[in-house]
Formats: sequence, structure tokens, C-alpha cells
Amino acid sequence: MTSTQSMLDAVMRGDPGALENMKVAAVEKQAALSVKNEDHFKINTLLNNDDSSAIKVYDFLNRILGEDWYDWEIETIEHTLFIKYAVALEGVNRDKVLAIRHVCRSDGCFFDWFEFNQIALSFSGCIAGFDALRSPSPGAIINAVKSIIHMRPDRNEEFGNDVKKYICIVFVNNGMYICPPSISKIVGDTMDDYISEDLKELKPKILKRYREILTDKNIVLEENIIDIQAKRLLKAEASALEYAQ
Repeated sequence: MTSTQSMLDAVMRGDPGALENMKVAAVEKQAALSVKNEDHFKINTLLNNDDSSAIKVYDFLNRILGEDWYDWEIETIEHTLFIKYAVALEGVNRDKVLAIRHVCRSDGCFFDWFEFNQIALSFSGCIAGFDALRSPSPGAIINAVKSIIHMRPDRNEEFGNDVKKYICIVFVNNGMYICPPSISKIVGDTMDDYISEDLKELKPKILKRYREILTDKNIVLEENIIDIQAKRLLKAEASALEYAQ
């Protein structure tokens, strides 16, 4: 007997309890369908948008595929996404999913500066290549550190010296001589090895200026080393937040 027939039968019998049960069942079924449709919409939006953050992709795949999805073969992941959600992984987001999967399966990015470099490129929307070395921007570096920590809490934010030194080199090559505050706990001490004693003395003033810029949008900046370094910190942190959207 169909649900419609059952409801009509309940009405004919004058059974309000049975009718109420049918109504509840109908509401629950509709809610389940709504959630499924919402998932279809979300995953299509997420995995068809090259700007989707690695953290959001990771969290969503955990929710819809289960927390052990990264142990699957990539063909199984692609097949499941296509069959269940009509999503074809390709381009930037296929590379991003592969990078996320690699971070979850290997500790390499914590110790190998080249692996970290490739992960940072993938997480920032640049397909990692192996024919030539490309360097991520400071914002992409910050985003990669935060994303890796989010995906691998078991590592307790511990990165090897080679990776920390590489991060500092990227910052210095981009004219940044003070470690961005959001990851200073991880690479701040290492960064001190790459700057002069004069800059170390200016660090408190630069960080103070950085906080002032954050809180006062009308602040007037000057072309001096303190303001220049504070602006570069702000630009790097703001860029990292864009990657995390």
C-alpha cells in the first residue's frame, strides 16, 4: 500500500493517531530529500569553484564520504563523487583534492621543503608542476601552514627545520623580515636567524604598527621601514584569509 493510500485509509477510519504518524513520516522524508539536494548543491558549488579553500574541501569530503576517504584510491573518490553527486573532478580542484589526500596520508610536507612547496601551490589554486620550481606567495605559505595543521592535528603543529627555513626564505625573498603573527608560533624563532640585529630590535615596533593598521582604517602610513614592514605583514595575512574563503 502506498503512503497516499495509507493516509486516505487512516482518514476513512477516523484514526487521528495513524494520520499524525503519516504526516510525521512525510515530513521526515521531505527533510531527508532536502538535505540530499542541499549536499548536491553544496558539493557542486564547492568542487566546481577553483577558489574553494582546501580546508572547506577537506571538511566537506569528510562529511559526505566519511573520515577515511583519503585512504581510497583516487579513482574510487572520483567515481563516488560522480555517481552520487554528479561531480567530475578536474583541473585545479582535482589537484587540490590530490594534495589534501597526500597530506592526510603522508608526513612528507612537514619535513620536505619541496613537498611543502607543492602543497602550498595546490592549496592556493595553482596546479603543482614538477618541470620547474615555482614559489608560493607569502599568503599562500600562511594558508598552507594553517590548512596542513587543520588536516593533521596529530602532528601538533610540528614542522621540520628544512620546511621552516624554506618558509623564512620565501618571506625574505618577498621583502618580509618579520614573521606573520598568525604563524609566528611555528616559524617565528627560525625567522630571527634570517634578519639583522637592527631588525630584531624593530620587531616590537613593527608588530605594534601592524596592530594599529588593523584597528584604524584611517591611519596615515609613511615610507619608513616600520610602516613598510607592517604593510607587508598585513598584505600577507589578508591574502591568506582570501585563500581560506
